[in-house]
Amino acid sequence: MASLVATGTQKAGRPRSVEADEAILAATIELFAEAGYEGLSVEAVAARAGVGKATVYRRYPGKADLVAAACRAYADVGRPAPDTGSFAGDARVLVDTVVAMLTSTPVGSIIPMLVADRARVPELEEEQRAIVREKRRRHRDVVERAIAHGEIRSDVDPELVVDALVAPVFYRFLVSRAPLDAAFVDDLVDAVVRAFGP
Repeated sequence: MASLVATGTQKAGRPRSVEADEAILAATIELFAEAGYEGLSVEAVAARAGVGKATVYRRYPGKADLVAAACRAYADVGRPAPDTGSFAGDARVLVDTVVAMLTSTPVGSIIPMLVADRARVPELEEEQRAIVREKRRRHRDVVERAIAHGEIRSDVDPELVVDALVAPVFYRFLVSRAPLDAAFVDDLVDAVVRAFGP
């Protein structure tokens, strides 16, 4: 991706440094991977990013905000739902995106710790729930469009279809460690299309 930082969302005043923003987010992920949530500190992030603590605090009030912002950036939260012209094509894009996030970005290195830490850190749990809601909304948009176009049965719960697309990816990544390759994605998308199609 060209930039981890969304454009057009800055407040009036002196422009923020995109380089500093990206360095802060990258440092947050790196330090989380090395030390976990408890070992992460704003001071360490600032030092790793090569910025002052005040620069970090102006952007993010605390650790949970830092981690959430980094996860949002690498997970492309806010990206519109794909529209390839078919449910199978859209589903393939969705699954490929999840696989790429887990295997090709630094977020993949912290997911196991993030899953464990969010259960005992209320602020982190709240932020992660918000991210998951946004990601699922994008997936649900694809499913609801497929229902409207007759590609999925009208009696199907869209949330179940989203689970069917995403849960096997996370199971392989976190539990079985089976390959997340193109053949797996092909088989998964085909199984979901056949299971929920008319």
